[in-house]
Amino acid sequence: MKQKQQLIILVVVAVVLAVFAYFVNRSHDDAWRDGGQTGGATILPTDFNSANVCQVTLRSVDKSITLEKKDDGWKVKDRYGYPANFAELNEFIFDLTETRIAQNITVDETQRGDLHLTPDQGAVTVTLADKDGKALQTLVFGKKIEKDSGQPQMPGMMGMGGGAIPVGRYLELPDHRVISTNHTFGLIDEPVSFWLDKEFFKISDLKNATLSENGEPLWSVSRDHKTADFTLLAEIPADKEVDNTKLNSIKSAFSWIRFNDVADPAAKPEDIGMDKQKVLTAMDFDGFVYTIRFGAVVNGKQYLSLNVEWKGDLTRIPPADEKPEDKDRLDAEFARKVKEKQNKAKELNDRLSPWTYEVGTYALSNVNKTLAELLKDKPKPAAAEEKPAAEEKPAAEAKPEG
Repeated sequence: MKQKQQLIILVVVAVVLAVFAYFVNRSHDDAWRDGGQTGGATILPTDFNSANVCQVTLRSVDKSITLEKKDDGWKVKDRYGYPANFAELNEFIFDLTETRIAQNITVDETQRGDLHLTPDQGAVTVTLADKDGKALQTLVFGKKIEKDSGQPQMPGMMGMGGGAIPVGRYLELPDHRVISTNHTFGLIDEPVSFWLDKEFFKISDLKNATLSENGEPLWSVSRDHKTADFTLLAEIPADKEVDNTKLNSIKSAFSWIRFNDVADPAAKPEDIGMDKQKVLTAMDFDGFVYTIRFGAVVNGKQYLSLNVEWKGDLTRIPPADEKPEDKDRLDAEFARKVKEKQNKAKELNDRLSPWTYEVGTYALSNVNKTLAELLKDKPKPAAAEEKPAAEEKPAAEAKPEG
């Protein structure tokens, strides 16, 4: 009993110490983040007007990214003028205008290299320019500042707890002052493709689909309502049956598709695998028809292009019990929905159809199949149980002569 009480006391003491350590570490972190200069000056002048920024360039030894403001929005110059991820860009510029100096640092040239503020050490130079390309501000981003988390590594969970965590960054300002900030500015480390607007298409309720190659259908599937399983529209060999797991995976093939990058519009079809196309024509229950052309895998990459149309009903069929006084209202509502769907299809097609997209090879794995791959062997009938051999009858006894 005494040992049990001692164990309880030890557990309570351990919990109290852990809680105390947590609050001490948190207070130390808060003090570090203040840098002893709470309310310091911002890294950009207070009179800097971000509305004048029409070009943002991020340049280092191994990359150069230019984002430009055009009449129809921000574009990624290094990706043939593809629309830019404005939400991330807007956040980046906001952080530049709001982030404060944590500490001014006096360094010599060698120390600048140690802080990665020189090109050969991976410095990233960010230039904000106006509509004429004139630089408004130029900042050099260096090494991230890391701090030990002070927390133990959680067993079996990589990256969860423990180790160093980024808490700030070193910068060089236009007046050549070196400072530290309490913001990591992680966006400047991203590749060009990160800055693309990743809004894409989605097919949630697929009604039917046909995959073709060289004008010949490979397979077709269809269903009557959203909760039904697909039916494979094909003759099934006697020794085969439909693999429903693979068939129904087609339903969700494009419910969460994403793209990685865009191809050069001037790329030769053979360079991106589009000289060997397959064409998937898919319609959803709202009447949207997606024509998806995708090529063979080239150098571990796969590309697709897309056209979108709306081919739903243009005429409303009133139910038998519809009241005459409701006709005009229901007709108008039907016409409005038709117009909305037509506009949506046009917007999607105008935005996506001019481009060829690089997608992960897994993105098309649920539809890039032959008819044979949608089938499986029928289970073999159970072997008939062997009947036991007939019991041998005893030989007839010989009758005595006489």
